[in-house]
Amino acid sequence: MISKLNDIVINKTKTFRQDELVKAGGIFLAGSLSASILNYLYHVFMGRMLGPAEYGILGSLFAVIYLTTFAGNTFSRVVSKYSAEFKGKKQNAELKYLIKRGLFKVSIYGFILLMIYFLFIPSIAEFMNLENYSGLIIVGTIGYLSVLTSVVTGALNGLQKFVWQNSLGFVSAVLKFGLAVFLVYLGFGVNGALIGAGIGIITILIVGFFPLKDDLKSKIAEKINTKEIYFYAVPVLIAAILPLIMITFDQILVKHFFSSYDAGHYAAAGNIAKIIWFGSGFLISAMFPKIVSMKAQGKDASRILIKGLIYTSFFVLIGVGILFATPRLIVSIMYGAEYLDIVSFVGLFGLALGLFAINEILIMYNLAVEKYNFLWIVLAGVLLEFAGIISFHSSLSDIIKIILLSQAFIMIGMMIYNRKELFNGNGDK
Repeated sequence: MISKLNDIVINKTKTFRQDELVKAGGIFLAGSLSASILNYLYHVFMGRMLGPAEYGILGSLFAVIYLTTFAGNTFSRVVSKYSAEFKGKKQNAELKYLIKRGLFKVSIYGFILLMIYFLFIPSIAEFMNLENYSGLIIVGTIGYLSVLTSVVTGALNGLQKFVWQNSLGFVSAVLKFGLAVFLVYLGFGVNGALIGAGIGIITILIVGFFPLKDDLKSKIAEKINTKEIYFYAVPVLIAAILPLIMITFDQILVKHFFSSYDAGHYAAAGNIAKIIWFGSGFLISAMFPKIVSMKAQGKDASRILIKGLIYTSFFVLIGVGILFATPRLIVSIMYGAEYLDIVSFVGLFGLALGLFAINEILIMYNLAVEKYNFLWIVLAGVLLEFAGIISFHSSLSDIIKIILLSQAFIMIGMMIYNRKELFNGNGDK
């Protein structure tokens, strides 16, 4: 691996500024950083305006949103992959079919799942110790809209319209933050915070078609090979849901096992720790279409994997170091004195999500080169986390340690699984 890194760093004729991955990653860094700042301001203001107890309810409801929103990454990644392939082969008719047919099917199946979800709201509310159903109704609707939006963002990503993709994310974050603060200030509480987030998502869905209008002008294909797409979508769906469960369902379990007040503290710690994930994971979306394109051309994409791991690890180390060095200052600035109890474990939480960001790079690479056996490793990690939390939940710190252990298990397993790419190259062939 060392000789390979020397070849990358010393012998490449391209400069750092000419690196296409870095350029694309730079766009995502600027977009995700801007959106992340606003999203963090959203949680900071909500945490302060609502207080720990109500913020604990909002945090648990957001866990449900994340389950549906990031599950929508399945559709986004599938559409991204095939949009990139169709565009590269100049198959514009097939591209139009993919986007329109995908949006239609997702809207129908998503609506059916939404109705089923509504039927289970009473049981979900009881498990999460929620007194009313309104928040769960809102998050279900937001989840449905997010899945629809994923088709649009997937097309933008696959066509490498990164500026549009990130601009829409920024505008959505602005609306989410501004409207939530306004509605909570007016006294709408948790529901007001959720409605602001929903309006931000609707904006992406509506405006996102504008940069796609030229691609949708071509004559639509009568049919494309959907069997291949469905076959690819299944492992992508599993790969999207399993890691997501690991960093969202813990909040739901905390709301079940602990008080709303404790859940609020846990949500605050988790959102501070997510700075590491958001700040270091900006390369993921930029990597995927490039690896797909290289694989389609029969080229070795392992260099992109190694670069992604190096860059991501660099940002993880910086972020985790800051959290361990100044946890009290960060907690005080972001959430205030009411949340100082989380100072002792916020750094550990950041480390866990830093490992999660590294694992996401490995997962994305394997999906792009269509290697799926890694899913067994991720599944084992999920089961390890669930069993650990259910068996050992005497404190919030215990739960965070279990998450860290699970992420470390997955990272080691994935490194072994991708040892050929990391040490020899051409592992995707």
